[in-house]
Amino acid sequence: MKGRGTGDRTKATPPGSLGFSGPPGQNRTRQRRKIWVVQGLIALSLILGMQLLNMVAGNLVMPTPLSVLRQAIDMWADGTMGWALWESLAVLGAGFGLAATSGVFSGILLGGIPFLGRVFAPFVTAMNSTPGAAFIPLIIVWFGLYTEAKIVLVWHAAFFPILISTAAGISTANRDLTEMAQSFGAGRRVLFWQVMVPDALPSILSGLRIGAAVSTVGTVIAELTMAQSGLGGLMIAAGNRFQMDRYFAVVVVLMALGTLISLGLRQAERRFARWRVVMAEAR
Repeated sequence: MKGRGTGDRTKATPPGSLGFSGPPGQNRTRQRRKIWVVQGLIALSLILGMQLLNMVAGNLVMPTPLSVLRQAIDMWADGTMGWALWESLAVLGAGFGLAATSGVFSGILLGGIPFLGRVFAPFVTAMNSTPGAAFIPLIIVWFGLYTEAKIVLVWHAAFFPILISTAAGISTANRDLTEMAQSFGAGRRVLFWQVMVPDALPSILSGLRIGAAVSTVGTVIAELTMAQSGLGGLMIAAGNRFQMDRYFAVVVVLMALGTLISLGLRQAERRFARWRVVMAEAR
C-alpha cells in the first residue's frame, strides 16, 4: 500500500513543482532572452536619463544622446576616431602582450616552485598593493613621455593580476590528477607541463581577463598623464574645451573596446573550464 501511495503521489506531482519547466535547452534560451530584455531596458533607461539630465541641466553637464551620436559619426567619418583608436590599440596590445607573457611565465614559476613562491610573495604583495600612479613619475624619468613609457605603464598595471591568478591556479592544481599521473610514472617535468599547467588554464584566463580590463584603464591613464595621444588624448582635449558630446563619443568607444576584449577572454575562459565541470560532476 505504501509503495502504491508513493507511486500515485509521484504520478500526480506536476512537473513544474519540481522546478523543471521544460528541457534544459529551452530554459537556457528563456533565461538568455530575459537577460537581454533586462539589459536592453537598462540601456534604454540610461539613454533616457541622459536626455532628462540634459533637459534639466543643459549641454554643459550632459549632452543629448542624439548629439553624441552625431559627433561620433563625424569623428569616424573624418578619421579622427579611427586614428586615435589605432594609437590606443598599439599601446594596449604591446603592454598587455608583454604583461600576459611575463605574468603567466612568472606565475607558473612561483606557483610551481613553492620555495620561489614563498620567497617572492611579500614583494609581489607590496608591489601589487602600491597604487600604479605612484610609479608614473619614475616611469617618465626612465622612459620619457612617449610610447615606450605608456607601454611600461600598461604592463605594470596588468602584470600583477595575471601573475597572482596564474600562481594561484598552479599551486592549487587538482590533486587527483597529479596523483593519477604520478601513479602512471609521470616525471616532474611531464607532471608540471601536462597536468598542472592545463589544470590552471581557467585561472590563467581569468587573470588575463582582469589584466585586459586593467590594461584598458592603464592605457587611458598613460595617454592622459604623458604625451597626449589616442583615445585618452581625444577625451582630455574635448574635456578641456567643454565639448561634452565629443567627450562622451570617446567614452562610448572606450567602453565598447573594454567590453569586447573582456567578452572574448570570457568565452575562452568558459571553453577551457568546461572539462573541469565535467570532472567535478564525474566525482
